[in-house]
Amino acid sequence: MRTAENRAVDLPSPWSGRFWARTGCSYSSGKFTCATADCGSGQVTCSGKGAAPPATLVGITVAPNGGQDYYDVSLVDGFNLPMSVATKGGTGECKPSSCSVDVNAKCPAELQQQGADGKVIGCKSACVAVGDPKYCCTPPNDKPETCPPTNYSQIFKDLCPQAYSYAYDDKNSTTCSVPQFQNQVNSFASKQSKTSTMNAQVLFALTLAFLFAGAHAATVTFTNKCTYTVWPGTLTGDQKPQLSTTGFELTTGANRAVDLPSPWSGRFWARTGCSSSSGKFTCATADCGSGQVTCNGNGAAPPATLVEITVAPNGGQDYYDVSLVDGFNLPMSVATKGGTGECKQSSCPVDVNAKCPAELQQKGADGKVIGCKSACVAFGDAKYCCKPPNDKPETCPPTNYSKIFEDLCPQAYSYAYDDKNSTFTCSGSPNYEITFCPA
Repeated sequence: MRTAENRAVDLPSPWSGRFWARTGCSYSSGKFTCATADCGSGQVTCSGKGAAPPATLVGITVAPNGGQDYYDVSLVDGFNLPMSVATKGGTGECKPSSCSVDVNAKCPAELQQQGADGKVIGCKSACVAVGDPKYCCTPPNDKPETCPPTNYSQIFKDLCPQAYSYAYDDKNSTTCSVPQFQNQVNSFASKQSKTSTMNAQVLFALTLAFLFAGAHAATVTFTNKCTYTVWPGTLTGDQKPQLSTTGFELTTGANRAVDLPSPWSGRFWARTGCSSSSGKFTCATADCGSGQVTCNGNGAAPPATLVEITVAPNGGQDYYDVSLVDGFNLPMSVATKGGTGECKQSSCPVDVNAKCPAELQQKGADGKVIGCKSACVAFGDAKYCCKPPNDKPETCPPTNYSKIFEDLCPQAYSYAYDDKNSTFTCSGSPNYEITFCPA
């Protein structure tokens, strides 16, 4: 949406959702990304994904049968630009709700989000910046009486008294019956010059997420330190919707970020030796069988080194690990960034292929070892696969083969019941860094 432009979008009844504007957007990285409030879809359309905070939000709940609607401007997820929402028609109070001030100009240093040029482009909420339940209104501070305003939410409230400043700031929610809505990027923003920190073009975004549901919980950054190109794959578990990307190319030295929702559970891996020479996209190791770079809900064919992550709701305890249960194809590590608790790195930095027993080896077309199978995959025996009648920890102990993996990569899962040293936890909504071929 260009300066002074307008556009209408129809809402059904009943309906509840949120609106925001992304800024600093471009295709320069090969996909569509934005400096603030990016929804991680890689496209102009958000396709059901929410805004990465900090983001100024307008929330609207449309009542059925001409009942009482609710609407507000919210800074619960922080601030990226001024916004207002006003009704047209309707009965009742029907007052405008607005945050017309440039909060970025008065944002405390510890809440600032800075752009590539060092200028402040967003002001985080204390919940996003610090992750403490007293700021997030999460257990044990999940009631109005245990989550009062803080010095940080008071900054938002003083600057924008009509806007929600934190989760339980309900006093100024606005109501109206049978209105139309005018959702506006405030005139403060629309009149900025091209040299302003506010981008001259903003994009209006809509998601059918419920009001104040946290769509974005963690960011996973993939880095390729291998001397060859890899093709990471992603798989969401529990039959839940897949991530914004399910596969992509990552050249040597490159990195790429992918957003995770909350709660979420799934796995990541890297394919090697990939090409389209056969007429469809195939890989020598960890191929997902989709025939494309994207895996589209398919998992990795073993042997494949895996990183598994379970993101807890409301900043609870996440679980993560490097797993060799499906074998090994290349070194991997996973580390947290932020969060509270142990938050240790899990890693398998060794080239297991170089020490793989002959009976577990997977060889490429040139006869070189490109993967090391698990004993379960190689032999299919219940004692290696921990399947009935060997489906309990006491009936499926470590074997000489899982010991090879354990000795080479003690931080990684070596077989199904290898929980003692291989389960890693971190709380407080950390981000994750997955590295291929870590040093």
